[in-house]
Amino acid sequence: MRVTPDLVLGLAAQVPLSSLDRAQQHDTAFDNDSTVHASRAFTPKDLLQQPTVGTGIPNPSGTLLFVPYSQFSLDTDTASHTLHIHSVDALKPREYLHEIILPTAGDAFWYDDSTLITTIPDATDRTTSLYASYFSQDGRPENVASTSSGVGELIGVLPTDSAANFHYSSASHHLVFSARIFADGDLASAVQQERAWKGRKDSARAYDGHDYLRFWDQYSDPSHSSLFSTSLSAYGGRWRLGDTYVNLLNGTAHKTPPLDGLGAAFDVWGSQVVYVTKAPDLREPFHSKKNVYLIDIDGRSRPRELTSGARGEAFNPVFSPDGNLIAWLEQPEDAAVASKRYVVLYNIKAETRLKLLQEWDRSPEAMTFSADSTMLYLEAFDVARVKAFAYPLYDTPSTTAPVALTRNGHASGLQPLSNGRLIYTHRTLTSPGSIILLNNIHAALSDMSMITAREVMQPSASSFTAPHIYAAMEEFWFDGYARKIHGFVLKPRGWSPDTANKSWPVALLIHGGPEGMWGDSWSVPFNAHVYSQRGYFVVVINFTGSSSFGQAYSEAIYGDWGGAPLHDIVNGLKHVYGEYPEIDPKRSVAVGLSYGGYMVNLLQGRARELGIEFAALASMDGIFSTEYLAYTIDLLFFMRKEWLAWPWENQTESTYGNFSPHKFVHNWQVPQLIIHGDKDFRVPVTEGIATFNALQQRGVESRLLIFDNEPHVFTNPHNILIYYEEIFEWFERFAGSRMRVLS
Repeated sequence: MRVTPDLVLGLAAQVPLSSLDRAQQHDTAFDNDSTVHASRAFTPKDLLQQPTVGTGIPNPSGTLLFVPYSQFSLDTDTASHTLHIHSVDALKPREYLHEIILPTAGDAFWYDDSTLITTIPDATDRTTSLYASYFSQDGRPENVASTSSGVGELIGVLPTDSAANFHYSSASHHLVFSARIFADGDLASAVQQERAWKGRKDSARAYDGHDYLRFWDQYSDPSHSSLFSTSLSAYGGRWRLGDTYVNLLNGTAHKTPPLDGLGAAFDVWGSQVVYVTKAPDLREPFHSKKNVYLIDIDGRSRPRELTSGARGEAFNPVFSPDGNLIAWLEQPEDAAVASKRYVVLYNIKAETRLKLLQEWDRSPEAMTFSADSTMLYLEAFDVARVKAFAYPLYDTPSTTAPVALTRNGHASGLQPLSNGRLIYTHRTLTSPGSIILLNNIHAALSDMSMITAREVMQPSASSFTAPHIYAAMEEFWFDGYARKIHGFVLKPRGWSPDTANKSWPVALLIHGGPEGMWGDSWSVPFNAHVYSQRGYFVVVINFTGSSSFGQAYSEAIYGDWGGAPLHDIVNGLKHVYGEYPEIDPKRSVAVGLSYGGYMVNLLQGRARELGIEFAALASMDGIFSTEYLAYTIDLLFFMRKEWLAWPWENQTESTYGNFSPHKFVHNWQVPQLIIHGDKDFRVPVTEGIATFNALQQRGVESRLLIFDNEPHVFTNPHNILIYYEEIFEWFERFAGSRMRVLS
């Protein structure tokens, strides 16, 4: 289990800004506002310093649980990373049995019921160290050796700091992990080869179109990721970590995990490893198709392909606990990111495949088997939530749909336990995470009243910045362009029936994807409550193309990026104006990220003709010319599918012309803030520069913020803080301040 902080988005100004001082000034302003609730407002600074809860991983017998836990401090500019050990049967979820303080983010896995292994990379020595901590069944540490890192007994060192995704097989005493290597496949010399590559005297790069030219925020280099196995055992109190690292994919041209893979890339059971890789005969930028392979854990056999026929992405391969079955998720169509996902069940002994849930109008994001191998647990988007589902594998009619085990929030990291129990990480629009235990799942399949839920772990009260009062999600449906469309509002901080006659500003937040969604889930890059707490009436629309409302709803955006979604957003905003007369339409603002940035740019040229006027706009990593993006995006296959053809093909010329924001520059007149990272290779920074230059040519008030070394999703917390504050300052400059509403 990788212990890493959440990816976060932000922006940085061209001129250095004192982000902490600016945030503290706004905190004081909120605290002194007598018309607002006694609780302190939830600010961007608070958002960035909330604890992050990872996936809870139980030990083999299901008695103990480790939970990755991290928290960033803006004041000290440091992130803390810890592992909390909990009892699964704990009655007080805020009390952990033991805490392992990590010097940096790393991995962890159970060796057995009472031994936890943590892996710590060292960027200076370019190695990864493995440490063992020992616990009794009540979770208290036993015989933990005193080391400088404080993470347990040092049991061995791997010769690379790129090792990750550790899986241990107690049956074969093998440790399997991924790491980056070069063409010779040798792990021991990989660091030396990387130094030689980066230290070469020339700076030339050559590409032939087979591999990605660049992906996300990095140009491709001669290295790639592969899978390795080595021995790991403990006898007589002595640890033995093998010094021979078997490259399981040597001589195959397979790369695992693949750069553009979805979800988990491999799993281990007994003496076998199942993994996914992009089909090696395909050009990477033009295809999403992945194959599934089975190989011996010692690398003595050649990989055997388990997939067959025409299809697209395959991901999340997993063994059943009894070792008889392998399941994975698959898409029927190549190069279609949002196409329907179904389950493939593979019988290892019979070598047969069975496709499941092809008729279910939801697409699983991840899955695992129940502890007794009779059921699948799935994560899937469902009506603005991500729910946990159960699906019995035997005596189940093919038309039977999975049973929802959760109702609200975002369920992830499903971990099965014995006796029909399931542990998962639960996040909501107002909570960064807790660990939930579900009981009686088998009985609940016929009677949902039998299921019980209990918190096993939640962050301590002291880890939160302050008590905050959040607005409730008020969901609504309205008539969109071609179907009923979902959305919700958050009322602003300070709203009450007595203030309902005030003229509140409204902030329209537009999600990316475009097949993303707004829902009951925690977010750092784009947190709706930060806007609500600032005094905005927040409106979000799950326009045509959004996930969680069925496949037809999602796929209807193909070839129609600027058609139905644009009208859905306009109709939804008008609907909210009618339902909430306390909103002042003249003080409407809009902000969008990625596809949302594209839509902001399109609204800049189209909103007025459709009857909507904005006081100010902000686009983040947005698109200026969809035609140009089709040639510069890293995932070349993405735009071809989304727009149904290449831009140079005759049948799409009118589509690209009708829906590209740059075609409507002559209408641009709303003040706009543009935000972009200069290492964004998904939507290159030139899109943001072109948007700004077009506004400047038009004489429209505009401001461009470019951030060094930031990709499509920003990672520097200080940049995130600046991003929020810059947005607020821009909106309040043109739409009036929050104080004006509350005075």
